[in-house]
Amino acid sequence: IKTTVTRFRAFCKDKTIEEVTVEDAKQYFHQRCKDRVTNKYKCNLDNYLPRVSPKTVNNELLILRRFFTYCMDMEWIESNPCRRIKALHIPIKERYYFTGNNIKRILKTAGRYKPFYEVLLHTGLRPTDAYKLARGHFNGRYMTLRMNKTKLMLSIPINDAIISTLKVILEYCAADSTLLFPAFQSDRQKKNCVKAMQSNFTADFVRTNNINLHTFRHTYAHNMLNKGVPKEVLQTLLGHRSIKTTEIYANWVRKEELERWV
Repeated sequence: IKTTVTRFRAFCKDKTIEEVTVEDAKQYFHQRCKDRVTNKYKCNLDNYLPRVSPKTVNNELLILRRFFTYCMDMEWIESNPCRRIKALHIPIKERYYFTGNNIKRILKTAGRYKPFYEVLLHTGLRPTDAYKLARGHFNGRYMTLRMNKTKLMLSIPINDAIISTLKVILEYCAADSTLLFPAFQSDRQKKNCVKAMQSNFTADFVRTNNINLHTFRHTYAHNMLNKGVPKEVLQTLLGHRSIKTTEIYANWVRKEELERWV
């Protein structure tokens, strides 16, 4: 918040709050849409200078709206100059998911990270939730845990592939360790895990399609939809609060599955 407000004040040449106008706000966001990011993917090394994303611009708009609303509540100003600024339209982009060949190559070169990749692939868990998986989260054929992001309690059945993977994990897991992946308490190990997976693709492909561990979750959603799983069921399996989040994946259903329902 402080960075956004400071940047806005610098653009307005340190005008007082009372002097800031709607036109100042319009010009600021017009300029922000043209600004380039200089600290992403070491872009200065290969002359890759992407523009500030629409999502970032919209987030800054929300921050400044709240800031000026607070100023109005404190009776420092009479109107909010950012209230009339419209947020940018962000089209829903189909998120990349791993193909069958991608998965074969990733698992073949995974080494010690293979069990972790398999858990992500067959459960659809966010990496942050998978890092903290423990013995107590599994009871028979069910996995139950509270998710970091939504704080919802997730309780879903697991398939035979996960049960087989768990047996392998527990064989190598220390007897006094409750965590299934204790190595991932280290940030360095988390980064190495991501790099090992990304090494199966070119740097440009990783950048363009935003390939990371979360891509396993997209792949899980894609596979479930192609099996004919209704979106309401997929919402429960993924632990989404809103069905609207699940509906982002709706356009992934292959035409054969759509024709079956029609």
